[in-house]
Amino acid sequence: MNSQDTLRQRALRTLKTRRLGRRTLAVVTVCAGAAALSLAAMPSFAQTGAPPVNGVVPTTPNPPPPPTAGPDYGDAADQNAALGTYLQRSFDAIDTNHDGKIDRNEWTAYQRSQLQARRATFERYFKAADKDGDGYLSRDEAAASEPFLYQHFDQIDVNRDGKLSPAEIRSFFRRYYHDRAQADAATTKP
Repeated sequence: MNSQDTLRQRALRTLKTRRLGRRTLAVVTVCAGAAALSLAAMPSFAQTGAPPVNGVVPTTPNPPPPPTAGPDYGDAADQNAALGTYLQRSFDAIDTNHDGKIDRNEWTAYQRSQLQARRATFERYFKAADKDGDGYLSRDEAAASEPFLYQHFDQIDVNRDGKLSPAEIRSFFRRYYHDRAQADAATTKP
């Protein structure tokens, strides 16, 4: 017997062992599934071992669930209810004349108010981060208050003067969100 025959015999034994293992696993899986199904289909008195008394099956009442302090948004119904509430509030905020329709003027006014709110928020954060009040963020000020700006400082500082102006920050975020939108669109196209 040469080495080729020994290798062939070893390979055949390995294949047979693998087949036997797969068959055994399949049988065990089927048996476990059948046992689970039969247990689920079994009446509750048979599972507990308590016999029926005069035809009445003894049951142990399940305690009611503890009360919650409001919706936990853990299931789809709660999430849909929350989304519906959010959409209704948003619609009501946009529909200023309450005619049940959003016209172009209402939409324009809503967009303008949202833009003003975002600008006011930006200005508030910028002034809080600008500790020396010079109208710019230095590298140290960005590191202390805005880690994201510090991380991207060299990309934001287009004129390389070592400080960030509000215009540079706005320009960076326009590019940043545009690039993210392009990347998202590229990954969602079929």
